[in-house]
Amino acid sequence: MHRCGNEWTMMLQSLSEVDEQRGLTTDRPWVAEWQAVDRRLREYARHRAALDAAELFDLVRAEQLRVYLLCGHVSIYDYMEHVLGYRPHTAHERMRVARSLATLPETTAALAHGELTYSAVRELTRVATAETEADWLAASRGLVANQIERLVAGHEPGDRPEDPTHPDLRPRVVRLELPPEVYALWRQARMVVATERGAEISDADFVETLCRRAIAPGSGADGPAHQIAYTQCPDCRRVTQNGAGREIDVAPEVFERASCDAKVLGSLDTTSPERATTTVTPRVREQVFARDHHRCTVPGCRSARNLEVHHIIEQSRGGSHDITNLSIICTGHHTAIHTGLLTMTGEAPYDIKFRWVYGPPLPAGLAPEAREAMIRQQIEEIMAGRYPEPSPVPGERGPSWESELVAIDAAAPAPS
Repeated sequence: MHRCGNEWTMMLQSLSEVDEQRGLTTDRPWVAEWQAVDRRLREYARHRAALDAAELFDLVRAEQLRVYLLCGHVSIYDYMEHVLGYRPHTAHERMRVARSLATLPETTAALAHGELTYSAVRELTRVATAETEADWLAASRGLVANQIERLVAGHEPGDRPEDPTHPDLRPRVVRLELPPEVYALWRQARMVVATERGAEISDADFVETLCRRAIAPGSGADGPAHQIAYTQCPDCRRVTQNGAGREIDVAPEVFERASCDAKVLGSLDTTSPERATTTVTPRVREQVFARDHHRCTVPGCRSARNLEVHHIIEQSRGGSHDITNLSIICTGHHTAIHTGLLTMTGEAPYDIKFRWVYGPPLPAGLAPEAREAMIRQQIEEIMAGRYPEPSPVPGERGPSWESELVAIDAAAPAPS
């Protein structure tokens, strides 16, 4: 510790001497101080980048020489975690960057000279190759790490900056830190939504429900349920969703679900704006909501919020906007239909049949033992290629579960 303190003092003294040589001293002490602090921070950044470059080079050499084995560790990642203090994810990411830099000499030099930070290099190594390195360095010149992250988003290794991007449909990770009282509200709200839906819900289902309630204009009868901007390319059919000023790629089924009841603005490339149209007219929407009693028509679902209009026969397959082809579905079940987990056939309102492709979801509020037993039963049913027939709502005339047993592939996944 004493040695490190001496080295730190010597470094600061050396930087102060350089200040005097460069004429950065002044008679005004407060000016001299902020200038010196600013200059030192910039020097630290350059030294840190140079150290990163040196460490990344030696990490590759350590892997080649199997230093980790000589030190009693099973892998380079185990060595980095226990000797260098990196967390597992950070260790894997740092080794990925280190291996990539072995074929990117210009990027390595820019990092060593402090022209690029490690964060910027980390993003560039996701796409740059020996053939495209110069193009990516030129395109990222003057950008900060966050801007470079957006620059490479949607590109694959070997792409050039000007190449069209690929849809980025990877799930995003959001980490929340909540005080105990908010966490209690979170759990309580999730149970309410699950009970309303009549089945367990995923994290994504719950967060989507909360977000839609926050931005919804009112009940679905007041207007299209989707107050969200989607854009589709007429050529490649790629779809993006506006997320507070950022265009985010979404799956085709998301756009298909939104198209069931939406306002269509037309082409954005024309010189004169087209007249906006709605998929379902306000009058028809009011009639459908009134007919279906402002609740989801899936048997067993009690959801009276987050309701959307659904085309039983999809528009892409010639489905009309007639009231007999429209039904009210909650957001969760609407998503299940458009992702292929739930099928809906027939005519509204009395001749509708529903069928779960991989068996019904687990009911909400099950005890752990009952939940485990039901999962085990469903897995056995999957392997046997059959599912028990779900019971319709007693004494209710209207939508029901289809009585035909479902042929299930033996390799089908168990419901989660």
